Amino acid sequence: MRILNTIESALSGFLFLLGIVISLYSVFMRYVLGASQSWATEVYTMLLVWAIFIGFSTALKEDKHIAIEFLYDKSGPTMKKVSQVIVFIIGIGFSLFIIWTGFNMVLTAYSQQIKTIDLGFPIWINYLIMPIAGILLFIRFCEKAYKYFVKHEEVTHGGDVEWKQ
Repeated sequence: MRILNTIESALSGFLFLLGIVISLYSVFMRYVLGASQSWATEVYTMLLVWAIFIGFSTALKEDKHIAIEFLYDKSGPTMKKVSQVIVFIIGIGFSLFIIWTGFNMVLTAYSQQIKTIDLGFPIWINYLIMPIAGILLFIRFCEKAYKYFVKHEEVTHGGDVEWKQ
């Protein structure tokens, strides 16, 4: 999991920074030099989308997703366990849905040979982020469920994990 953590963080950060650099280049070229770079919009949009979708998994790993902590904190131990099971089921189901839908999008775009307007880049490569993000989310939800049920860790919000005795 450490290798996955490193790859996720590095790739997401790199894609985000590269997208920002290309965006700034495009703005400079358009407004300072008066030479519009239409290809840049396609590239930085794709890079930022990829960075964000990979970042979903990182956010889940670090408990940075939105949570209704008020209700969770006011609940008793049984309700907390029930809510965790519901979260795991919905999360794993959502991940599988994203994987399935993403693969269908990739296969459809590939079979139809759809390309981007400015660069003529195969759009199925852009769509690959959907199943990849779904797989990463699936791994993270399974990891959290494993820690909760097998290792008996208390899954808390805000990134802190306390061990149950």
